[in-house]
Amino acid sequence: MRRHAGFAGFALMAALLAAPEARAQAVEVTAFGGLAFGGELLATPGLESVSLQAGPLYGGAFNVEFLPRWRFEGLVMRQESKVRGPAPGTCVDVNVDRYLLGVQEQERLSGSFDIFGQFMLGATRYAPAGYESELWFTLGASAGVKAYVTRNIGFRFEARGYYTPVVISGVGTCGGYGCVIGYTGTGTFSGDVTAGVIIGF
Repeated sequence: MRRHAGFAGFALMAALLAAPEARAQAVEVTAFGGLAFGGELLATPGLESVSLQAGPLYGGAFNVEFLPRWRFEGLVMRQESKVRGPAPGTCVDVNVDRYLLGVQEQERLSGSFDIFGQFMLGATRYAPAGYESELWFTLGASAGVKAYVTRNIGFRFEARGYYTPVVISGVGTCGGYGCVIGYTGTGTFSGDVTAGVIIGF
């Protein structure tokens, strides 16, 4: 099995290196999969945090070039995860869905390879099995590489990081000398690594 995987990886690399130079297209559609990790949920009462287990991720992206080297992109993805359950030794399944819009800058590295970076914002939906789902604002950033093997088909490899403020609260107190208002915030960091296939138009 390892020999077959190694041969497939070698064949892919050889195809990428041997392919004639191909430029990214004005519109790209990407299907990707990978591994997501990090993040936590806050369980009431007491706002106790429970960590999300690393799990598989799959999704898609659609982007359009609006200036040379610059693209608008929309992404939708789902992570399948688990958290510690309310009883000892139990787990609760959690789907983590992300809906993001991004601005991407892309640079030619060499031949048919492009490197890119992206800033994203949108929302993350946490849906624990048997509990109500919650939607939270999310910021994200990513970096990766694209490699076109033909004019319209390529591969995309990417690492992303996210910040989601999962609890925000405020307290106000007023007296004879004025008012004091305080805010507290709790956020969670998470990330993923993915590989995908690009179809360009």
